[in-house]
Amino acid sequence: MKYVNFDTIKVKNFLSIGNEEVEINFKHGLNIITGINKDKQDRRNGVGKSTIADAIHFAIFGETIRELSKDFIVNAINKKNTVVQLNFSVNENNNIKRYKIVRKLKPTKCYLFVDDVDLTESTIPNTNKKIKKIVSGSPEVFQNCVIMSLNTTLPFMAQRKVEKRKFIEGILNLEIFSEMLNKARSEYNDVQKKYEYAHKDFDHSNNILTLLNEQKNNIVSSVIEQKQKILERIQIIEKEIEDNKNKIKPIDKELVERTRQKIIQLNDKLEDISSKISDIKTNITRHDTEINFYNNQIKKIGTESEVCPTCLHEITSNDREHIHNEKEKITKDISNRQEDIISLKNQEKGLKELKKKNLDVKDKINDYIANVKNTANNNKLAKSYIKNLNNDLETNNNNLKTLKEKETSVEIQDLESKIKNKLIEVEELERNTNTIHKDLETLNIVKYILSEEGVKSFIVKKILDVLNNRLTYYLQKMDANCMCSFNEFFEENIINEKGEVCSYFNFSGAERKNIDLAILFTFMDMRRLQGDVAYNIVIFDELLDSSLDEKGVELVLGLLNERVETYKENIYIISHRKESAKAATGEVITLQKQNGITTRVDFVEET
Repeated sequence: MKYVNFDTIKVKNFLSIGNEEVEINFKHGLNIITGINKDKQDRRNGVGKSTIADAIHFAIFGETIRELSKDFIVNAINKKNTVVQLNFSVNENNNIKRYKIVRKLKPTKCYLFVDDVDLTESTIPNTNKKIKKIVSGSPEVFQNCVIMSLNTTLPFMAQRKVEKRKFIEGILNLEIFSEMLNKARSEYNDVQKKYEYAHKDFDHSNNILTLLNEQKNNIVSSVIEQKQKILERIQIIEKEIEDNKNKIKPIDKELVERTRQKIIQLNDKLEDISSKISDIKTNITRHDTEINFYNNQIKKIGTESEVCPTCLHEITSNDREHIHNEKEKITKDISNRQEDIISLKNQEKGLKELKKKNLDVKDKINDYIANVKNTANNNKLAKSYIKNLNNDLETNNNNLKTLKEKETSVEIQDLESKIKNKLIEVEELERNTNTIHKDLETLNIVKYILSEEGVKSFIVKKILDVLNNRLTYYLQKMDANCMCSFNEFFEENIINEKGEVCSYFNFSGAERKNIDLAILFTFMDMRRLQGDVAYNIVIFDELLDSSLDEKGVELVLGLLNERVETYKENIYIISHRKESAKAATGEVITLQKQNGITTRVDFVEET
């Protein structure tokens, strides 16, 4: 618990206070701040009594309770050199530090000191933040638990639901949960955006990775498909080469040479036989000619010719024998010639048979040679086809080699490098996305914990009984004719003396005032019980000047004196009632306004 003890406040040229400094030392007990208006003898208000409350508020927060502009805060007569100095101490864990806040207007300055050490920041807003942290208060809580103007501040029950909630959270020190929830929501929204961006980046990179893989797979698939086709073609070519190799028949060159020589020999032999046959035919023809000649001679022998056709000598009548002899001789020659012809024809026949045999052999040899030539031609064609097939095979093997090189080509390697790098990127983005998603889940849990249904609800339920018990206590002390309680959502439930549920606005002004004061005292207690800071002063502005009747005033004073004794508070009541001074158990501070300037004077009881 932090204890903030306000010691003194000094005010100069602030609102109606002029050059003459007004100083108040905060004292224990029930203190009364009253006033005398010398400018209006018939009036006790308009003196500037509330100026003290405004000055305290101004010192801490840099603004008045009424949120006046700086031009209206500066004393209207002197119009410059506004100075408010607040001295206080803070006891935290038995460590006491003494602070001094000095605020000025015309010129605007703000100074903060601790144990005479200057803690002033480079800018007033930064100094303001430091002051708020030191006193651990907000203007809303301050105005409802430390400085309370019952006639100018809207009663709690008349406030909007959101304002009620904000105030109660401040009283119960629960605003930290709202702040944390807002921060968690803001962080959640930021993380949500980060997650969306991260997820977009992941999707984008993953799509690129998919495209790169597809691009590589398309190339690889195309290569594989082409390789398969080429391999199939190679198999076909190799089979065709093997088939054509099988078509090539061996040729015995020695046999072919021997056969060629034999053909030459046969040709020579046939030529010789043909020559002989020709000679025989010539001889037969010659013999036939001679036989014809001899036959003609025989026919001429014995004719009137005087010359022997054979011997060419003259023939006489006595040469008959010669003629006979010549005829016999010619006949014999014809016979010899005929025999020679028969012999020649036999020779011719034998030669023709020999020729035929040799021609048959030659034909067979020629058939062999023709077969050899055909085989050679077929071999040549097969070898030529094999050569073409080998060229085709080489082309396909080169294409296959090219395709294999393409599998490890710069293009593929570049794609694989891109894929590898992109995969690393995608994995990193996925990890990052998952991390952010986990953060989102964590923040979602945090949001729930800090939400109305979370730890705040748990805490509220724990303190709700205490709050309602204190409220019941103060309603009874104020002699209120109703019962009031709050649920966990701080929605009030009011039951009148007839047991009927009713609204705050169903009651009269005096009855509502009783409810307002009971709630006020309840929240003051809850602040002390639940809060992390306690203040030594409580200022009530025009508490006794409200719609309270005499009995109500008595009850309120009784409760205030109870608080003085219980909590050792320095309670200050700002009042324009003359009789208010009688209620003081501490000091009576009298402020007097004359010629538009408020000063502090000694208390003089008026008759």
